Amino acid sequence: MGAGSLKALQNLCNRNGVPISETIPKIQQGWEGKQKGLLQILWERGWIDKTRLGKYTIDGSKDGFGIKQLDTSLKYLMANCLDFEEEESLLQSIGTKMGVIVDRTPKCHCELAGEGIEYSWGCAYFNSRCWDLF
Repeated sequence: MGAGSLKALQNLCNRNGVPISETIPKIQQGWEGKQKGLLQILWERGWIDKTRLGKYTIDGSKDGFGIKQLDTSLKYLMANCLDFEEEESLLQSIGTKMGVIVDRTPKCHCELAGEGIEYSWGCAYFNSRCWDLF
């Protein structure tokens, strides 16, 4: 057995009270601090049938004829939650406190830039690039 072999190093560690192994507890990740998905939100509101849990998809599962079943579509079910649809955005809430109406910001759809805030920001950016500041 050589002086630098594994067995020799382990014996040296054992004689000097140096541990040669480490016990690391297994951490089971939970949901704390993580975002909720559509399925979780609909489950909490009582819209999900637990006997059909595997059938729910974003756009809905298809039956034997290839027809989408809207009652399994998470998007469709969420669209039927009136409190979610009618909830004010943070920008609308601040606008109301300031005494103005903000009606051009569809919630969760910044890609609708035709009349949205992204369009306004784009125009402001374009105009600011046209100014000769230097």
